[in-house]
Amino acid sequence: MNARTTIASEFDVGDGPEAVTVRKLLTPRGQLVEIESDSETGETATQIRIDALGLESLSWQTVPNIVDRLDCDSSVRDKGEIASDSGESFEISNEYADVEVSKIRTPAGEQLLVRSLVKKTTLQLTPEMLSALSLHETKLVSEFLETPHGPHDH
Repeated sequence: MNARTTIASEFDVGDGPEAVTVRKLLTPRGQLVEIESDSETGETATQIRIDALGLESLSWQTVPNIVDRLDCDSSVRDKGEIASDSGESFEISNEYADVEVSKIRTPAGEQLLVRSLVKKTTLQLTPEMLSALSLHETKLVSEFLETPHGPHDH
C-alpha cells in the first residue's frame, strides 16, 4: 500500500485461520475493496482489489458459478439464510456502480454479502470463497463483465 492509499474501513469475515480481512481503500483513482487472506502455509498473504463495477459484476453471479470459477470445495455451495446483520458494512461507489459490502451471520457462519444498490443483485460469499477469490487476479472479475446486465439480463 502506498502513502496515498488509506484504509477507510476494515473487518474480518470468519474466525481463526480461515478469517479473511475485507477493507475499503481510498486511493487517488477511487474507492476499492481489498480482500486479503493468509496463505495456506501462513507465510504470505494473498489479496485482490476490486472496484465498484467489479463488485457489481460479482453480485450478479450465482453461487455455483462462483464456486466453479474459483475452484472451491463444493461444500461451500450452501450459503445459508441471513440470521443477522453484524452492523459492519461500507459502500464502494464510482461513476458506474454503487455497491454495499456487509458482514452477515448465517447458521453456516459469517459471510460477506455483496449487494448492488442499483441492480438489486446480491451474492453471499463464505470465508472459503473469499480466500479463493484473493488468489486470483482482478482479470477474473473483469470476465464477469462479459454479461453486462448479469447472467439473466436483469
